[in-house]
Amino acid sequence: MAQGTARTGEQVVKSVCAACHQAGKNGAPRVGDREAWIPRLKQGVDTVVASAIRGHGGMPPRGGQANLTDLEIRNAVLYMFNPAGTAAKEVTAAGGGAKEATPVRPRSNYVKTAGGMEIHLGLVSAASLRKYPKGSPEASMHGGVPRGAGYYHLNVSLIDGASKAPLTGARVEAKVEQVGLSSNSKLMEPIRFDNVTSYGNYFKLTSRTSYRVTVKVQKQGSAQVNEVQFDHRVN
Repeated sequence: MAQGTARTGEQVVKSVCAACHQAGKNGAPRVGDREAWIPRLKQGVDTVVASAIRGHGGMPPRGGQANLTDLEIRNAVLYMFNPAGTAAKEVTAAGGGAKEATPVRPRSNYVKTAGGMEIHLGLVSAASLRKYPKGSPEASMHGGVPRGAGYYHLNVSLIDGASKAPLTGARVEAKVEQVGLSSNSKLMEPIRFDNVTSYGNYFKLTSRTSYRVTVKVQKQGSAQVNEVQFDHRVN
């Protein structure tokens, strides 16, 4: 594929997204199931695209395909919502392909770079993970979804900056703090979904509160510890 050319939504869905979204694996909204997509798209297309870019629940950032562009992810979301009527909404070139446009940016910065890698942060409420079937990977990770209100699963995905491949075998620690008030640090446990490794754990957060998330990463075989910070507000 020539540089600057993006794949259509149909191409991306068939090659990447269909593995989960075609059959609705682990609660993923099915391709063409408008009733399942409408509640998500009420937040706005950009919000759904940003969620797919940074990863959520059992879905790794960019669906585990680091070479997917923001525009390709947007095209895929539109296609899965309405396979029959998506072409007009995609950015197309005269030759029938889609031309790269200004990337869709997340509303907050959930991607940082350090030590030659991309560090992606994703958050999903424990309440939403409880909806997954008993025994599914999402419901089983870390010994099961904690009971009680206010729990969130934090997910950290590491992508090598050169090869764009997921990094495994790293030591990842996260600290969630209300600056100047309280903090909670945990070692992030390795998680493996669809042959893609990320790191996660549960934290208890308070609604309508702003947090700073500090992530420390020590790559396998390296003594260097890379540290990045994210700001997140729980609504």
